[in-house]
Amino acid sequence: MRRRHPQVINPGLFAGSNDHAVYWCRQQNPLASAAALARGDEDFEWSLRHPLKPGDLIVTALESSPPLIVSLEVIEEDENEEITYRNLAIFSDPISVIDAQHLIGAQLPRRSQYLKQPLAEKLLESMGALIADPRPIFITAGPCDALQSAQANEVLSVLAVLQKGSPWEQLECRICDREILDEPEAHLPHVDQHGLRWEIQEHVDEAVLMCSDCHDMAHQPTLQQLRNYARPACPKCGERNPRQIIWGMPAFIPDPDDFVVAGCVLPMGPMAQWECRACSSRYLVADAGELAYPELMVHHE
Repeated sequence: MRRRHPQVINPGLFAGSNDHAVYWCRQQNPLASAAALARGDEDFEWSLRHPLKPGDLIVTALESSPPLIVSLEVIEEDENEEITYRNLAIFSDPISVIDAQHLIGAQLPRRSQYLKQPLAEKLLESMGALIADPRPIFITAGPCDALQSAQANEVLSVLAVLQKGSPWEQLECRICDREILDEPEAHLPHVDQHGLRWEIQEHVDEAVLMCSDCHDMAHQPTLQQLRNYARPACPKCGERNPRQIIWGMPAFIPDPDDFVVAGCVLPMGPMAQWECRACSSRYLVADAGELAYPELMVHHE
């Protein structure tokens, strides 16, 4: 299998783990869970149905199609006696739950729960075997759609997020370079990929991570989206969909979704032209030689 980022897993990671209780965490939202792992999001809610104890191992599997094992963590107790966790490995290279079941010779639970010790030992052994000798995973690709991604394409998005994300860096849109604050979306550039039989790792490198706005634009931009894209981006957060500011008494009733009435008291110096929808920053577009007041963010031309 061709691997863009060969993963270095400590050979002793699974050795000596048989003395630990293993909690099998089954996540129903694959993309959101993968993004939380990639970002190191400590506020994300995981499907943990039982209280966990220090020393317990957590194996997380995502309900993608096919389902994947994506992380191994250990529960610890800090000096303040607070329960926390430490990530031992994120398996950004695919480990199929189905392949693990074949090696074990038994079905793994469809919901989160503690595993009985014999099954837990076999699961860890199978994960070690699949890391040492990975098996190809094939999917039948569906059409790339910004409104509803095909299940087979979702697993490509999950792996793209795990491979390209990092807890030390923002997860950014490849088109507008803004941080993706919600669930990232993967755009597949092939227009004729529907129905093709793909080996999953061969095509995950081609998935382009985007924010939802840019993914919409990549498929079928509306006139309003084109207008928004042509407006200047916010200097503070990068959002490219501002409302236009109207100073004074407007001669028409402005649509509050597109305009902001700033009032009749005009500011000293240049007047802001745009207000960001995301962070409410006000800014203008000015010539390079024009004076910029410190309280006003300015785009220079």
